[in-house]
Amino acid sequence: MTAAITRSRRAAIAREAALIRRRCQRTGFTTEHIAAAIRQELAEVTELEAWRLALGWSRADTVAQIGELYVADGLLLPGLSESMLCRWEHDPEDWPGQDYTVMLCRAYRASPQQLGLHKIPRVRQLSSWTAELIGYGRSDAGVAASGRQEGTDPMTTDAGVPSVRESLQLAILAEPSGGPLIDELAADHYHLNYSKHPLPVLFREVRATRSLLASVLPADTDGTELHRQVGRLSGLLGNLAFHLDDAAGARTHLGTAVAYANRCGDAALLAWAYGAQSMVARHTGNLTAALTYAERGAAAAPPAWSVPNSMPGPCSGPSPSRAATGKPPQPSTWH
Repeated sequence: MTAAITRSRRAAIAREAALIRRRCQRTGFTTEHIAAAIRQELAEVTELEAWRLALGWSRADTVAQIGELYVADGLLLPGLSESMLCRWEHDPEDWPGQDYTVMLCRAYRASPQQLGLHKIPRVRQLSSWTAELIGYGRSDAGVAASGRQEGTDPMTTDAGVPSVRESLQLAILAEPSGGPLIDELAADHYHLNYSKHPLPVLFREVRATRSLLASVLPADTDGTELHRQVGRLSGLLGNLAFHLDDAAGARTHLGTAVAYANRCGDAALLAWAYGAQSMVARHTGNLTAALTYAERGAAAAPPAWSVPNSMPGPCSGPSPSRAATGKPPQPSTWH
């Protein structure tokens, strides 16, 4: 682009792109077609920016996703920033290097051609293994095989996760005191899809969902289904906080899970939360507290206990092999 675009115009472009995206999604457009529609109607938008807008991602989402890819590869977090991404999107003289190009393609599940990066000389020389890593637009690149119909785009984090919260809000209007639908939406979705979304994004969304439920908790009432879901979401926030290297935050959220488990008499949730607290304490070197929490968890566990449906396993410390690579502990699921 040769002419500078004002901040107000940038904001207007983002709003217009969001409207185009929603319209195209209703028609069943793929991400590539949505990006093309955005560029057709908004001439100022480059291919790289159009693809991000087609996904519904903010620049912060892109930076977070690329950071997750670096960590998953056993690398230190990159120095990527929103301002760097902004320059790559708008300045024709400023392009990402080969490493960042690979990560952009992996994060967006797109080829350099689709992102307008194929004209960079150093990108043209990508080795065959790098091309395979990118996947060149294959929707299954770097992910497990699924039963999804061939040729369709996977649900994006930005589209899928907020839509669950929106459905939950509608379900609460229909069933203010809670019910099976709220049970499924409020916690099970996040537990079952824990590893499908960037952890910072999932943390923000779970926090927003918990706030939504907290706003409609009945006053002076114990043991409701909504109380139990607030407890489960608090436990999930504790798990997420630990995996985001926030042990203090994890302790706070797990303590809230314990309080709500006690309030609604959910012995399985109580035992799980104590177990998670024990693992956090062990990871931070507080072995006395770890033993105390473990004993509380064992005492709270009901006979023939099974973990609350789909709850992730209590957060555990990294193994020596993972610690050596700088990788964070991975979420697990107890069955």
